[in-house]
Formats: sequence, structure tokens, C-alpha cells
Amino acid sequence: MTAAERRRGTAQRLVLAVLLVVGGLTSTASAAAHDDHELTDAAAEETTYLIVFPVSGESNYGDTFGAPRSGGRTHKGTDIFAPKGTPVVAAAAGTVVRMSTGTRAGRYMVLRHEGGWHTYYLHLNNDTDGTDDGLGGAPAEGIAIGVEVEAGTVLDYVGDSGNAEETPPHLHFEIRGVDGVATNPYPHLRAAQGRPVTVSPPLVVAAEPAYTAANVQFVGHLDPGGGFATDVAVHDEVAYLGTWGRPRACPASGVRMIDVTDPAEPAEIGAIATGAEFSGTSTDSVWVGAIDTPDYDGDLAVVGLRLCDTSERNRRSDRVRGLALYDVTDTEEPTLLGTYDSGHGTQGIHEFDVVTRADGSVLVAAAAPQSVRHTSGETGDLRIVDITDPATPVELSNWDLRRDGELDEVDTMLTQLYDELELHTHSATWSDDGAKLWLANWDAGVVLLDTTDPTQPEVVTMFGFDPESVGNAHSVIVDPDAGLLIRNDEDLINADVERHGAGWGGQRIYDVSDIDAPVEVGSFRTERAASNGKGSAKYVDGRYSAHDAQIVDGVEYVAWYSDGLRIVDLSDPAAPQEIGSFVPPAYADPNGYWTAPDGNRAFAMTWGVDVADALIYVSDMHSGLWIVRYAPPNSAAEIIRPVAAKL
Repeated sequence: MTAAERRRGTAQRLVLAVLLVVGGLTSTASAAAHDDHELTDAAAEETTYLIVFPVSGESNYGDTFGAPRSGGRTHKGTDIFAPKGTPVVAAAAGTVVRMSTGTRAGRYMVLRHEGGWHTYYLHLNNDTDGTDDGLGGAPAEGIAIGVEVEAGTVLDYVGDSGNAEETPPHLHFEIRGVDGVATNPYPHLRAAQGRPVTVSPPLVVAAEPAYTAANVQFVGHLDPGGGFATDVAVHDEVAYLGTWGRPRACPASGVRMIDVTDPAEPAEIGAIATGAEFSGTSTDSVWVGAIDTPDYDGDLAVVGLRLCDTSERNRRSDRVRGLALYDVTDTEEPTLLGTYDSGHGTQGIHEFDVVTRADGSVLVAAAAPQSVRHTSGETGDLRIVDITDPATPVELSNWDLRRDGELDEVDTMLTQLYDELELHTHSATWSDDGAKLWLANWDAGVVLLDTTDPTQPEVVTMFGFDPESVGNAHSVIVDPDAGLLIRNDEDLINADVERHGAGWGGQRIYDVSDIDAPVEVGSFRTERAASNGKGSAKYVDGRYSAHDAQIVDGVEYVAWYSDGLRIVDLSDPAAPQEIGSFVPPAYADPNGYWTAPDGNRAFAMTWGVDVADALIYVSDMHSGLWIVRYAPPNSAAEIIRPVAAKL
């Protein structure tokens, strides 16, 4: 299905209330006779999901949604009993976003469907043919994370894995809405078989969740599936979208390449830093640009590789971590040129920056957090790597405040902090000429290094350390023309507990026109990021912290997690003014990782932002890539009006 066809289908659903016509739906599976069941009014008020029956063969089931289970749990789905090995099929067109094994669930799979709802398939077969040994089991041919399937596509096979070992083989089938909440599958399964259902009031297909915007126009959207979208970088009409992961949910989807030649119809064209070689890694950061050196002339993509599982055991493994460098001159055939290994025992690269110096050398400044701790001081958190020849990256230096800084100052800080863990380097930003390097150090604040000789970085100044509050200095951006530096403080703990500040993380604005005497001149924080005055945040239905930002012509574009994109006028740094915003729809994390403090699972979670050719590219961890345009009232910008202000 093309992007245009999907949009037309969305528009039709938004305009029409699709009534469930009993008997008019065709079943794709045969089933034994089932006891007729009349829906209650409460059940009838649920959204209708037009599905096909997920078991292709003889089966039986009942309405057990909400039934008690061990440990005080309740049943979140419908158990469809069928012989072991019976094909399990996709209940609707969608994308495979998760395949894993759990103690209770056994082998299971999750599909994400258009509009943000999901179906779950649990207790899939884990036995070798003719045995009950728990040593086999595999998905159907061609099924893998990221694969798009049509309704009725065979996914896997009925089994008794997990806590179903002592029960007859069956498929535990769940439907979860865009808010991540399970709904009773029973009426939808009966409808899929054309079985009698009494409906009052009529069931309708729910409209997709809406974005919210102020002085910003929607242009385009693409959700490549799998969740955990991270950094976004745009070069030569291609957007590069990274992916994140945690130990129990690591898609390892690499960096997706998205053609934005027509920004209203972005289309995925490939991926880099993915496959078995890069399994178990996140691609937290990506940089793409044209370089011309004696060793390489073309478009280069630099990808930061970090372990999803940063436990000591995994850090000591041979998994790849560090940097991957790709020739993307021909986006249809990207080529891996070289890699840089951040070192055995380290977790890999989180954030980095690239600069071309006057001498023609191309350098990466990368943060490999906690390296000095994890290698007993052998390597520091900051790595400066020469990639002038991308096929053979060369580390010029590694540096760490705790090892190479002004030790008297460090000792003084440590007397006021929990431990040296708080003094790790989280990101690095070059000056335009590469002669200086700004570091965001989690609790030390901002560190400026002289990198005239990149093999011997030297401290110029440090500022922003506050012993009364956890700093959480995540990243810095610099506007050299205005002499300003903005520090993004990431705080995902909403209360004044465990040494975290009240409210969510915000921004601090410094005048650095005199680098020997930087001065904090202002701050910016969204309303939802503010404290309630009692030591915690006003809003706890999402995570309202600042994350990454970019400055273009005196205007700041900030990825503010659940507050989406924020556009800020910095002409008066003492009183920054928000002039535009765009918050993606509230989707639930398809990996089940992110939950708000109040238990809400459906919210925006924007990670990165890039501005190119008057368009703003925003990445959302739950829903992928969003393309928008700043358009204040009465501007001459072309207006693109999506149907009903939806996707």
C-alpha cells in the first residue's frame, strides 16, 4: 500500500462513521461452534477493530477478558484454543514491531497497525516437531521485526510456551488501543467470523489522535515502525532517523533512510547500521554531510553506536560499539567505510559532533559516557577521532574531567555530589573552526576545552555547577554570532526526590561573548515543565523535559519530549519568547518501555530536531518522523491542510 493510499484510507475513516454490519464481514478462518453472546452496553461503546480471525484452522474460545489470574492479575485478552502448529495470522495489516520471549508470555509477537493500535500474539510454539521439548519454534518464513504484513499473513504457529505449558495449546490474543490499554477482543473476534452480535449504540472506528500546533503547519509524517526513534539529520533531501533501545526492548533498527524529496509524502528507502553485525545496539546520534579530503570525496554518514544493555556483563562482550562511517553518496547503495571501537568494557557513543577544520582535517568529538569509570581510568568519556580518511578512523585523544581536569576543582565538586558518576561527559559541540570544544558534563555543567592541538585538549573554563541541584546537563548549543550558549537540562524525574530538581528539565541561557567570564542571563521552561511549587511537577501524564535543540538565525528549535517541538525567539535572551509549537499525537510506546508517572502510556516523546530548507524535521520516539513548517499568522508560507487536522 502506498503512502497516498494510506492517507486516502485515513481520510475516509475520519469522514465516515464505519458501522459494524453483522453478517457482512467475511471470516478467514473456520471454527467450531461457539456459544452466542450478547454484548453489554459498556462493551458496545468500545472502538470496533475490523480484523480477520487470527487463527487459521479449527479453534474455540470464550469471553474471558477480565477474568482473574495469578498474582492479582486479570486476563487482558482472549485465549483461542487450537492444535499446536495451527497457523497464527495477522489480524490486520500492520508492521511487526516486537518479537521476544517472556516468562509468562512465552514466544510472542506484536504488530502495530495504522492509527497506532496494536495486536499481541502470545504462547507461540516453542517445540520441535513432534515433541514438547521447548527447544524449537520460529516465526513463519519472511517474518521479522520491521516487516510489513497484510491481514491474514501467516506470522507464526499456535503453541503452549510460557505459562501455557500446563494448558492445552492456545493463542492468547490481545488488542491494545492507541492509549496502550487492552480492550476486550471477544466482540471483534466474533465479528471477524460473522457471528451474531447485538450492538447498541453502534460501534464506530475511532479517529486517529490529533496533533496540536501553534504557528506551525503540518507537512508530512512517516512512522517506520518499531518505536524508539532517536536523532534526525537531513542531507540532500534524505532524512536519517536513528533508533534507541533498552535491554528488554532493543529493536536494533539502525538508521532508517527516508526520502523527503516530497516532504508531504516521505518514503523509507533503506537503512544503515542494521543487521546481525549491529545487533544489540542503539543508534542514538547521526550526522550526515559532504566532505572533501585527499582520502574521501562524497556524502558521509557518521553513526553513534551504543549498547542497549549497558550492564557490565554485556559491556565485556564482543558486541560492536563506537562509530560506524558510511558512504551515502548513492543512497540506494550505502557502503560501510570504516568503524571506530570505543573500547572493551565501554557502553559506546551517545552523542557527538563533526567539524572540518581549516587544515582540511575532519574530526569527531564523541561522548562515551562513564568510560573512565568502566575502564578504571584507562579511557575517558570524551573521544576526539580523526575521520579525514573514513576508512581508517584514528583516535587522537581521550579526555575526562575526573582524570584530566583541574583536580582541585573536581575534588571540591565531589565533596558536594553523590559520587563521581555525576561528573560524566554527556555531549560535545565544536566551535565553527574546531579550535574549541564545548562539553555538557552532567553535574559539572559546561566545560570549554582548547582543542587547537586536538591530541592535547586543555581546560579553558568551567561554569554552571550548582551543588544544590542535580544539573543534568544533557547538551549545549552555541550561537557564536549572538555570543550565546544554551544548556539543555534533561530531568526525567518529576519530583524533588533522589536529588532531582522540582519539575522537569529546562534550559539555561549564558552570555559567552567573553569566554573568560560567562554569565547566566536567562532561562526557558515550558508551562508543563514547571514545578507546582510543592516540590514536584504540575503535569505527570508525560515526561516534559528539554532534550535537544538547534539555533538558526537567532531562533531556537527545541525537542521537548512530551511537549513536542518548541520554537523560541532568542532576540532578548533574558526573556526568551515561545513563538510556535507542534506536539505529535499521543501514541503509546510500541515497546512498552515509556510510562508517565501517573501511569499514562500514550504521550508524545520527541527526541531530535533538524532544520533544512525552511522545513523542520522532528523525531518522536513513539511515532517516527514529523515534518512541519513554521508559519506565523499572515505569513506567505504555503498552507497544507491535512484532513480534519489529523495525520
